[in-house]
Amino acid sequence: MKNGLHVLGYAAYLLVLSTLSFLFYWVIKIWIAMGRFTAADAPPGDIGETEKLFYSYVVPVGYGVMMTLLSFAYRQFLLKSPVSLSALFIIAINLLITVYFLAQFRSFSFS
Repeated sequence: MKNGLHVLGYAAYLLVLSTLSFLFYWVIKIWIAMGRFTAADAPPGDIGETEKLFYSYVVPVGYGVMMTLLSFAYRQFLLKSPVSLSALFIIAINLLITVYFLAQFRSFSFS
């Protein structure tokens, strides 16, 4: 029974994290596309270098830090229940998502 609760805790965490990450990805991608679309109508014609760097590095790293902190708060909440969540698992999953966002937003901003 205890293993089933651990699996359920990890599954619930992954489901919520993947859903939030998916929504975040599409909102930011649409936001960047809207900025590029409206910028094409008037000079200078595209988003600036500062915006590209911001969307490529600051936004994904900020999201990763925010989700890691929220995940550790969730982990503290779970300590009161029989379900546990590994700190290493939290860091690894959030690091993978952050690296993925860095690659995706960098290619989308600089293309």
